[in-house]
Amino acid sequence: MRFTHKNATSFPLVALRAFTTVGRYKSFTRAAGVLGVTQGAISRHVATLESFADCRLFVRKGSSIEFTPEGLQLFEAVKDAMSTIELTMQLLAQRGRQHDRLRVRTSMPSFAMTVVVPSLGDYLARHGVQVDVITSLSPPQAGDDFDVLITRDLSLPGTESWELVREELVCVASPALVAAHQAQAGETWPMVAARSRPDMVATWALGADRVPEHLRVLATYDHLFLAITAAVGGAGFLVAPHLLVMDQLRAGALVLADERRIPSGASYVAYLHARSAHAQAARQFCRWLKGRLREGRP
Repeated sequence: MRFTHKNATSFPLVALRAFTTVGRYKSFTRAAGVLGVTQGAISRHVATLESFADCRLFVRKGSSIEFTPEGLQLFEAVKDAMSTIELTMQLLAQRGRQHDRLRVRTSMPSFAMTVVVPSLGDYLARHGVQVDVITSLSPPQAGDDFDVLITRDLSLPGTESWELVREELVCVASPALVAAHQAQAGETWPMVAARSRPDMVATWALGADRVPEHLRVLATYDHLFLAITAAVGGAGFLVAPHLLVMDQLRAGALVLADERRIPSGASYVAYLHARSAHAQAARQFCRWLKGRLREGRP
């Protein structure tokens, strides 16, 4: 491919978009349908790009098309960039107009992954509102773009709030690991833990009449959802919020190593952003999530 200085001043971006769409679908007809133009327009755009590059980009083989070596080189170089541009423009367009989507922010990635995201299909079916979930550990600022903040350790003073559920800690492990250690004292159990919640093991131990200093933590993971997966795999006993391991307990992938549920003293709270453009829908979402959690349905 040879690009001249004269051509570089008028690079055919529209033609490049048509080219990458043809490349994704391996069809001029399907590309025309995706872009909402005629097949003739797609052909003209590709011809423009071929003239610009001074080489063929596609060859026809019967009813199908294939890249030339030069066409494949160009496609591999620009396909990801074009996808990024298209997605970014879509997001900017959505932000610039009123819509019925809610933006829910949380400082708890494990809670979002385990509880919030799996339940959003039910919320959409019941209320017809799509929800975007954002995770951030940073304290929220007045100008941040979200409708609801769900947190355990942050706050949004001066706004409406709902206490969703009070946290209770349990000790769980795989059935095989519990069976292998059932005759041993709890202080000798091999433990795994999450760096994001270093307080949980000691809090549970004190409430369960164990000596925290005697517990053996053999492995740690950045987030709770990683530690839960490790516990399911038999890597060790895990102290976790009961809410976050309910599905694994129901499925039998984890079992309680100790029947006691120890209050941590923390609560999960939902705050309504004072500047939300969807305040009524945000209130509806908070009430729905609170009811779901109180019913024991993560």
